Amino acid sequence: MTTAGAEVPLVPTTHSGQRQRVAVGLLAGVALTLGAIAGYDLIPAVRFDVTRVPNAETGLSFTPVPGREQTGEWLDDSKRRLRCHYPPGTHQPDYYCAINYFIGTSPGHGVDLSGYTHVEVKAVYRGDVPKLRLFARHFDPRYSTAGDTNSTKYNAVFLPTHDLRKPLSLSVSEFTVAEWWRLMYKLPRELAQAELSNVVSVGLDFSYPMTEGVHDLEVQEITFVRPGLSRETWYLGILSVWLAGIVLYALLQLRTYRAERRSLQNEAERYRTRATTDPLTQALNRHGLEQRWARLQAGASATPGHALALLVLDIDHFKRINDSCGHVAGDRVLRELAALLRRQLRSTDWLVRWGGEEFVVLLPSARADHVAALAESLRKAVEAHAFGSDVPAPVTISVGAALHGPDEGFDALFKRADEALYEAKRGGRNRVVIAAGP
Repeated sequence: MTTAGAEVPLVPTTHSGQRQRVAVGLLAGVALTLGAIAGYDLIPAVRFDVTRVPNAETGLSFTPVPGREQTGEWLDDSKRRLRCHYPPGTHQPDYYCAINYFIGTSPGHGVDLSGYTHVEVKAVYRGDVPKLRLFARHFDPRYSTAGDTNSTKYNAVFLPTHDLRKPLSLSVSEFTVAEWWRLMYKLPRELAQAELSNVVSVGLDFSYPMTEGVHDLEVQEITFVRPGLSRETWYLGILSVWLAGIVLYALLQLRTYRAERRSLQNEAERYRTRATTDPLTQALNRHGLEQRWARLQAGASATPGHALALLVLDIDHFKRINDSCGHVAGDRVLRELAALLRRQLRSTDWLVRWGGEEFVVLLPSARADHVAALAESLRKAVEAHAFGSDVPAPVTISVGAALHGPDEGFDALFKRADEALYEAKRGGRNRVVIAAGP
């Protein structure tokens, strides 16, 4: 119930401010999404430079030729510059001179380079050969053995030496398996594809046919490169953020809807209360009594031995209180009287302010022989109550009571109780009169 005179706040049915915030948030999300899509290329790449292994893991391999046992040599202690010899008149089909970077932790345990997309090569070559080979040796126990280093799969790509005049970037997809190696180890076709998931060594080599003379090579960098995130993962992340945002927004909207629904229900209840409650005394008003009387008539029949009863109460000489003490005191007397009567009544009884200083008490189910005693207890409680020093005269009430007769309507019942009230007033007030049956 609301306090007398209190304003009930209205619940807005539209939320323009919220819709504006949602629109701004949506535009911001679209802008951020476009920025994220455009910014994919700004994500730092993951780089693995195989040339940064310790010197002890860097090796020089070469094939002896007649008249020269050592056809390869280091030109500096950093093992980044090497020289390969192919003397004039040498005809060695299996000639080989290479720099190897052993990146595996053991002969059978290498590094997974399958997720890398490119290889960047920076090398300086001095000589006349038209091409070098970049190789990556892959260990697989199906065809490789730890005791035979040549049994690791030979994945390679040829590099034209004129392309090495500037840094060279190659796609990892350019690696193929050397045909001579596949034939040597009789590899079935289903295992003949390039593999980089367990690379144990990477390097550059010269191979037959070679150009006679001296060949100097300085290896500055061999770096495998892959995106910090795949494009698919990046876009999936953006999509996931949007989906999470949509779910969060839906949950917030659901929460807002439920809060608004509760607020509207409370608002409706407050208006129903205001429509059926007297704001001064918090007792029911006439409309509230009409609603409850209609529900009462539509309900089950009364308990045997009990009957519906109606009491009509009127404050004796209430006009004198208003005239002598003022309307503020008169209103306080009405409020205190209503509170006093509620304390005397049962929770199932209904107290109604009928108008002015007149009240109605509806007893939905009361023993017929107890109605007079209840009415008398109400009269005595009021007579004994002190309403304050500003109300010097004792406050009393007159009561008229009537028991509901068979098929009797409210108007007829009220008329009999009201006539009993006037009889109590004519009899000197501050008394109870029970109306005769219909």
